[in-house]
Amino acid sequence: MHVEPEIPYNHMGATIADATLQPGVKYETVVKPRVRRIREGYPEARTTSGFLKVLTEIGPEKLLNWRDSEKPRRVSEAAQFLAKEGIETEAQLGIWLKKEQNLAKLDTVRGVGNKTIDYFKILAGIPAVAVDRHLLNFLKEAGVEVTSYREAREVIDRTADMIGKSRSLLDHSIWKYMSDRKATTVCGCH
Repeated sequence: MHVEPEIPYNHMGATIADATLQPGVKYETVVKPRVRRIREGYPEARTTSGFLKVLTEIGPEKLLNWRDSEKPRRVSEAAQFLAKEGIETEAQLGIWLKKEQNLAKLDTVRGVGNKTIDYFKILAGIPAVAVDRHLLNFLKEAGVEVTSYREAREVIDRTADMIGKSRSLLDHSIWKYMSDRKATTVCGCH
């Protein structure tokens, strides 16, 4: 049985970094250690304004230990956007994300799309499904054909509701199963 990750982090720096770094990189080896380092090493970054201060003082590339500037720029832009919206904590973020008009606003931030918005929901403690390649591959292997992000999310949402499990838990369990399985296949252990 898979358990849900320890979220919300109660640390906006960790939440913002986690949500904005995750697209297109390996979570366990790239994102997770950076999120842990921010969470443990920068208690002053628990709020969005505190995180912005750390980003300004240290620089996003150095804070994130990132070579190119694109992902650090996305982290900074997301933090600046949330600060302008008056969001300082995950609790405030969760309330804000429950308003449909705010999702369209968040979608205007560079690098933020449906998956990242849904992942922000999960990180803020809202039961949600953030469809990625692992979830899409799982559906495909199960013989479930979907034609859009929204359709894939609805299938997993309904499944979670039918079996009486949290949407976030089902999302995480499928993700963990597929990513662990891929790792054992790649290393030749399977």
